[in-house]
Amino acid sequence: MSNNNLLYRQVQSPMVLKIAKWIIGIFLVIGLCSHFIANDMPLLAKYEGSVSSPATVEFLSDIGIVDSRIYDETKFKWKIMPPIPYSSDQLNSRFNVSVGPLDNQEVSSLRYRHWLGTDQLGRDVLAGLVHGTNIAVKVGLLSVFFSLLLGLYLGLLSGYFGDNSWKINIFALLIGTLIKALGLYYILYPIIVNPGLFYYLNLTFIVTILQLALYKFIPGSTKPSISLPIDLITTKIIEVLNSIPTLFIILAFLAIFTKPSIWNVIIIISIIGWPKFARLARAEILQIKNLEYIESAKSIGLSDFQIILKHALPNAITSVISITAFAISGAILLESTLSFLGLGIPLDHVSWGSMLADARVNFSSWWLALFPGLAIFFVLISFYIIGNQLNEKMNARH
Repeated sequence: MSNNNLLYRQVQSPMVLKIAKWIIGIFLVIGLCSHFIANDMPLLAKYEGSVSSPATVEFLSDIGIVDSRIYDETKFKWKIMPPIPYSSDQLNSRFNVSVGPLDNQEVSSLRYRHWLGTDQLGRDVLAGLVHGTNIAVKVGLLSVFFSLLLGLYLGLLSGYFGDNSWKINIFALLIGTLIKALGLYYILYPIIVNPGLFYYLNLTFIVTILQLALYKFIPGSTKPSISLPIDLITTKIIEVLNSIPTLFIILAFLAIFTKPSIWNVIIIISIIGWPKFARLARAEILQIKNLEYIESAKSIGLSDFQIILKHALPNAITSVISITAFAISGAILLESTLSFLGLGIPLDHVSWGSMLADARVNFSSWWLALFPGLAIFFVLISFYIIGNQLNEKMNARH
């Protein structure tokens, strides 16, 4: 036991915490700026008499803001390339087999050397690591963000209202359910078939406004209402999700999606991950909802939702934030596992898990397993260290 405590103190030392924060910071910067770190398109170039940024145009076209454009490389008067002049899906015709980082490489200059080698298709491993970092950041942050929103929402409502306290307008419930069903269909379907960021955000905004307007202009005091057992519904859903193995849930949802997409993985991980946030939020509000300051807030006329936002939510966030780092690391590990198995994201997308899968069928290419494995290890252990630090700080406050 003493050896375990000594090891724990060493892991939680200030120097180790600082290194972990630096690793996470570098991880986020590379993930968010990956398109401008590893790309075969110039960051800046003079093309047909004007200065433009082909890499930026390509990035904006990928998220649906502008139309894609094809550039003729022979017409560049001058160009400034990214630090890694390869994209993750760029095939190198000079290499029809994987080339190691220490092997001789026929390249025009050291600028175009594959410093971490290539895979069996000639794709640059370093560019693949950068692109895999982008996928890990997207999946880790977005899936945990959606899980956090859904978990806080259901956890606070179930803990505060219980089974008999939430009176809801029947007409608002029926029409609101219809709006949400249509909204989910028209939001999820474009994401699965043809993802577009602005279409998704705009439609989400419209559905939210319609839902808020519905509850605003159909007051429950003047229409028939029912008691919604929100606590029973939430707890039973959590029990069902916890009783089913995670792999079965993943396979069931993957069968629904007709086209592989990174959004499929984000949605699945969000559905799997929200119960842990809901349980903590529910437990926190059950502790405080009968305290004197909550009763005082009710006596001065604050509505239930004002009390939840101003008093319950801040207390719940302090408890939930301590597991956020663990949730992000779990999401990254789950995405890597799915990519390793060939599930979730498209097969032509390079990720840490897909690189490990390539190493499985090519044992002699040790670099395909070493570098993605190290990336996963250092990122996960860094999130674990930071998560422990957050957990200790939150426990000290309580």
